[in-house]
Amino acid sequence: MLPVLGIIALVAALLAVGRFAMANNQTTAQDNAIADAAAASLLEDESADAESEDTADDKPAKTDKRDGKGGGKNDGSNTGKNGSKGPKGERRPSVDLRNRVQVAADGLAADPAAFRVASFNVLGYSHTKPGGNKRGYAGGNTRMGWAVQLIRGNNISVVGLQEYEQPQHATFMNITGGSWGVYPGLQVGKKGVRNSIAWNNGVWELVEAHTIPIPYFHGNLVPMPYVLLKHKETGRLSWFINIHNPASTRGPAQHWRDVATAKEIALMNDLQAPTSANQIGVPTFLMGDFNEKSEAFCRVTAGANAQAANGGTSSPCRLPSNHGIDWIFGSTPGVAFSGYVRMDGGLVNRVSDHPLIFSDVTLTGEAPYVE
Repeated sequence: MLPVLGIIALVAALLAVGRFAMANNQTTAQDNAIADAAAASLLEDESADAESEDTADDKPAKTDKRDGKGGGKNDGSNTGKNGSKGPKGERRPSVDLRNRVQVAADGLAADPAAFRVASFNVLGYSHTKPGGNKRGYAGGNTRMGWAVQLIRGNNISVVGLQEYEQPQHATFMNITGGSWGVYPGLQVGKKGVRNSIAWNNGVWELVEAHTIPIPYFHGNLVPMPYVLLKHKETGRLSWFINIHNPASTRGPAQHWRDVATAKEIALMNDLQAPTSANQIGVPTFLMGDFNEKSEAFCRVTAGANAQAANGGTSSPCRLPSNHGIDWIFGSTPGVAFSGYVRMDGGLVNRVSDHPLIFSDVTLTGEAPYVE
């Protein structure tokens, strides 16, 4: 009898082991299928993003065709895989960024970020070279060295540069030696370099970079940059837009300034729009030479839910006392400006016919951030 019972127990044990092995194999196969699908999806996104990359030398820059909104076709100026777009033209963060962005809805918002932002029309190299229309100034390369001295000496970590021409860019890169990033620089051709954004690589990390076509003299479209930067110390994200709207020095340009400002407001609204009810949206800054005073201030502060770094009110529209045609605007929620400076005279006047403007910024609130 004992041998029979032993055989029965052995058969039962073998059956149990077989069922466990089959279940385990099914689970493993399912897990592998999920992993394979995820990997295939990631590779597909990366492949699509890789196909969207475009490099340019002196060719005309390919820019967004979205009429001032923050979506649309790839503008041909994205850096790496972070420029992918979603359906119907809206912005879509890359797979890598989307997986890293944290929504501070659980009370664990990032620490406040503090930095100094500036805008500086540095007076183009061509204006002060022999035969240029600005006599009495030193050459463009010498003036660019002084401009870097002003930027560093005032602890500025991100700056919008206008009339920043190719020789000045070469001087800037040579002086900073890779410690600063610049976009677009020459990445989208010679037209793009004139309006570039520069940032201190010790403070900021580039996440995304794009251009948008803005009408300049006689309505000719010029690529102007906007970049998404990560504040390294806190992980907070910010968009920075740098523009130069046309003056009426080559004929009436009011119409083109109006069109340009409308596109800039639309872009700012798109970039700062929250993607979740728990967010305040990514803080967005619009800076540059608007060639307007009250018109630019009143339209941007009212149309983009924005504030000027030097104060004033949007409703009713009251200009700040310390103003000109160069402006720094920022989102209203989560952005606090302080210590605005409109630096004129002295070395600034030897660099340019524009002031250097800058302000301290503090970012707070439950905005998206990246660890």
